[in-house]
Amino acid sequence: MILAHPKIEESIGNKIISNNFASLANSEIRHLDQLYPDFKFNIEAEQEALLNADTIIFQYPLFWYSTPAILKHWIDQVIQYGFAFGKDSYNLEGKKIIVSFTIGSPVKDYPQEVIQKITFLFQGLASYCKMDYVGEIFCNDINGYSAGAKENAVKLANEHSEKLLTMINK
Repeated sequence: MILAHPKIEESIGNKIISNNFASLANSEIRHLDQLYPDFKFNIEAEQEALLNADTIIFQYPLFWYSTPAILKHWIDQVIQYGFAFGKDSYNLEGKKIIVSFTIGSPVKDYPQEVIQKITFLFQGLASYCKMDYVGEIFCNDINGYSAGAKENAVKLANEHSEKLLTMINK
């Protein structure tokens, strides 16, 4: 799991989802914000982690219809020509990609056509690098501004985790 969340300790959804994932055998979480608070990646270590994975999950909170900045920068730096694509360099070919994210806003704000635009980056990455785009999973209303909202966010995050585990095992 490539986890991008600048304030995971304050998170409800991403914290629950990543903790549930961490309980799986043979799982690894690369929490970018903790590993690289300065945005200076160990590219070799990140590429090695990708080579060792069968399924790559991108986990993050949606920020203005996009990923957190560190995840976009990681993609730009790690998914390089000569490693992930290029002449005879499709080292990630056949690996599965799942995009998993949380949204604070209600469902009505993010219809399916908007979700497809949000995940276009990952669909293109998978296609260009000859990877298998399994799909996206997301949950709305992940916020904790009130006691009731927090309880709902915990419930939704746990449901999201169960669905993600099902996707992984397909």
